[in-house]
Amino acid sequence: MKDNLKIVLRYIKSYKARSLAITLSIILATSLIVGIGTLSRSAQQATVDSFKKDLGTDHVYFKDINKNQLEYIKSSKDIKNLGITSHYGYTDPNEKLPINLEYANKNYLTNQSKLIKGHLPKANNEVVVEKWVLNSMGLKPEINQNLTFKLYQKEKPETFKVVGILEDRSIQKKQGMCEIFLNLNESKLDKFSYTYIEFNEGSDINTNIDNIVKATMLDKNSVGKNKMLIEATMENGTLDNSNKYTAIAMSLFSGIVIYSIYVISIYQRIQEYGILRAIGATNFKIFKLMFYELFILALIAIPIGICVGIGGAQIFNRTAGNIQFEGNVTVTPFVIPDKIILLSIGCIILTILIISFFTYLKIRRISPIDAIRKTFGTDKNINKVNSLISKLTLNISVTKSISAKNIFRNKKGFIIIILSMTLGGIMVIKENYKYSFSDIQNKDGQERTYMNADFILTNYLFKLNGNYKANSFKDIKGLNDNQIDKIKNIDGIDKVKTASILNTRIDLYKINRLDHYKMVNSTPYYKDYPLLIKDNTTGKYTMRQRLRGYNDEMINSLEKYLVHGSINLDKMKKENLAILYVPQISKTNKFNHNYIPGTGTPVVNTKVGDTIKIKYPKGEIDTELYEGQKDNYEYLEYEFKVGAIVSYPFVDNNMYSGDFGVDVITSSEYLKKLTGVDKYNAVYVDINENANIKKIDTLLGKIGSESPGTTVVNMSVEKENSDKMTARALIYAYGIVAVMFIISVLNIINNISYNLTSRTSEFGMLRAIGISERGFKNMILYEGILYGALSSVITIVVSLIIQFRMYYTCNFVSYGLGFSIDYKIYILVVLANIIVGILATYIPLRKINKISIVEAINITE
Repeated sequence: MKDNLKIVLRYIKSYKARSLAITLSIILATSLIVGIGTLSRSAQQATVDSFKKDLGTDHVYFKDINKNQLEYIKSSKDIKNLGITSHYGYTDPNEKLPINLEYANKNYLTNQSKLIKGHLPKANNEVVVEKWVLNSMGLKPEINQNLTFKLYQKEKPETFKVVGILEDRSIQKKQGMCEIFLNLNESKLDKFSYTYIEFNEGSDINTNIDNIVKATMLDKNSVGKNKMLIEATMENGTLDNSNKYTAIAMSLFSGIVIYSIYVISIYQRIQEYGILRAIGATNFKIFKLMFYELFILALIAIPIGICVGIGGAQIFNRTAGNIQFEGNVTVTPFVIPDKIILLSIGCIILTILIISFFTYLKIRRISPIDAIRKTFGTDKNINKVNSLISKLTLNISVTKSISAKNIFRNKKGFIIIILSMTLGGIMVIKENYKYSFSDIQNKDGQERTYMNADFILTNYLFKLNGNYKANSFKDIKGLNDNQIDKIKNIDGIDKVKTASILNTRIDLYKINRLDHYKMVNSTPYYKDYPLLIKDNTTGKYTMRQRLRGYNDEMINSLEKYLVHGSINLDKMKKENLAILYVPQISKTNKFNHNYIPGTGTPVVNTKVGDTIKIKYPKGEIDTELYEGQKDNYEYLEYEFKVGAIVSYPFVDNNMYSGDFGVDVITSSEYLKKLTGVDKYNAVYVDINENANIKKIDTLLGKIGSESPGTTVVNMSVEKENSDKMTARALIYAYGIVAVMFIISVLNIINNISYNLTSRTSEFGMLRAIGISERGFKNMILYEGILYGALSSVITIVVSLIIQFRMYYTCNFVSYGLGFSIDYKIYILVVLANIIVGILATYIPLRKINKISIVEAINITE
């Protein structure tokens, strides 16, 4: 063992350059496996944290439980936190803001949010409130102020004292769900509205839930699982397939490079192995020598690679945000991925074991005598290759012809060099094409969630009477013209787009994509409140849809979504000329809408110039019956002439019909003449680049509070995070490409260097017969240029094939995109290949030039 180690250490010292190249390859491979694993592991934790923020920290809630059931739940195992709420009341419809008042225990409040000022409620009339709720009421986030409300079905107004300010909860804020919390005293209550449970991580959450449900005999309607959080919690800390595939891919890639470098090193010492075998060394001893050598290099490289991977992951994490490409751009928690580290070590050890075995098989085929004489590895097809090259290079100089022949002398080496040079370029072009599309996907995602402004003010409430029945169009709530003018006059405001959106119906006799609407009607909400129903007697379909009144700025935003016709603002203000929003259903996926004009199937065949009618009940309506299409009201009908058809409504709230209906868009002025509606229940506000966002948020909250039910949501942060996702993913992808490129360059330089230095004797002869120094230099550099040119041709051809495939498989067509080629990235890759080829030949060229002609001729390697 000791003698073996001495021999191995001598080999490592003797072949320093190649030992260093192998060590670097292992370091880079390990660092990439560990780096991606660290980000992924941190992202698993970040996903859990993000879901807790957006969906709540609880894995399950139990609805309407009694004291006995609560006591059993408390005694259940693996419970980390148990929050309890009980309903107190909600504000009267005539109040400024629809607010739920809830009893809540300390665990619920501290787990769902964070107390940022004051203390939790203790006395009967003490409450805690979120900042955004106070802002929507036009109040400052200060404690010790009184809130007085008229509560629904209660005679006298009640006053509550704000003793604490809570940090905003994301999901409630986005939904406009206003809640105020009082202190919950369990001893005074017999029934509890909701019990929220967060289980310990590492426990079997689903089994724990099932055991509680079985013991308390709760029905399925009383149990609400936070399925996304449960899944993320159960997966947190596990070794996912992505990490496994990355480890395997990097092990294979680095294994090929290390094998290529190591085989050359072995060939350089083949005489020594031949002598060892000749004097009695067994084949197994040779195998052990090779394994020990690689193992020692791995022992040095793996710890460095682990540190570099973890450090690189943290740098990426701190500068670009987490690896999760959904949700907020946040710095993920620092988590050391023990399983990933073990996986990387296992993969590297297995890789060097396989390399040692295959190298051993290669040497075993060479007899000791051939090894000592170094009479091996002759390419049987070299004469055929030289003959072909001679024909192709008839009209070029002799030195260039020699270079062309030389690069084909070692076919396997040539293939490895070309593969190494092409792989990086192909990946760069692929990622560039992929992420040129991701920016469009990002914008499409923003459109689907209607993130079309920096601030959005909404109010979709109707004035209701005591029985919660809606009265008429005129009674919709929202902002009036005076309030809109106030918004326009705020310093930093760029554009204000307003919309009045009314819930109406339309009768249709033909639907192009019934499969889409059957799918919509099968979803939970639309099962009870169908979007589309059919009268089997007449064959007529009745669809829930909307009548929309937009101001000029909002209508102008529809221009880019114009499918047919033209938008004439002047006529829309004076007559019943309207824009028709017709949903376009994806031709390949019945679940998806396509907003790019002409890329999907329109749900109806309505043409520009057609006349359409929409309807709304006369007088008072029961909203439950109306939305379920179970009423038999008399209707007011409104007739419009279609002047234009668009593929996107620009504003929506996913209520009533969402963006599934065939909606009529008219001007706000004409809508007011037609229906008397003079309020705007959707206001989209864009701000200037250097505007004071915080100040504008406060001012908009005050203005919104003047109209009961209005919520204000600051979308600027969400939009900024959404935009950052694409850049973050691009940095991540190019980081992987960069590491693989560095490993490839090591292999390229090593192989080209060996190909040249192994021909030192031939070069000495050429110099001896009179080749000039410049001619010799050009001949060597020409060889590098040939490598770069050949690899560039292959890179371009393969990249174009990949782009064509991605264009169709990634559904670029559905976004209205034509096939395009980024010539700049192709030119950049070609230049990079040629530069790498030149550098790889220039390094050994300097070494060869330093050797005298006589010494060069006498070199036998």
